[in-house]
Amino acid sequence: MKWFAVKYVYQIVSGEGSHAPQIDEQIRLLISQNISDAWSKAQALAKKFHQSFKNIKGEEVRWDFLCISDVKEIDLLEDGCEVNSVIHEPADYKAFMDDVNRHKTFLADVVENVPIH
Repeated sequence: MKWFAVKYVYQIVSGEGSHAPQIDEQIRLLISQNISDAWSKAQALAKKFHQSFKNIKGEEVRWDFLCISDVKEIDLLEDGCEVNSVIHEPADYKAFMDDVNRHKTFLADVVENVPIH
């Protein structure tokens, strides 16, 4: 059996969907015999990953499956192995880096507040 990194793409829709589009790209690891089997398995699982829920406004929030945009075999699953890489050529570098820094700050806050067991 082999490991595969599968990139799923979903659109998050809240209520009637009258909000800015939200796209969720997810990388999930699957075990399959070959890339063809990984593709079939990924398709079969795509709609099973997310349950809709009600947000604080009482609106239904759901993930609408759009597509599988990539399947890559992971040659060696070990500490530090690469499972995904994306090269960006942003039209607006400053806006892109502002977004990266917002995510970095959010992650730092989350990590600092993780309880030590």
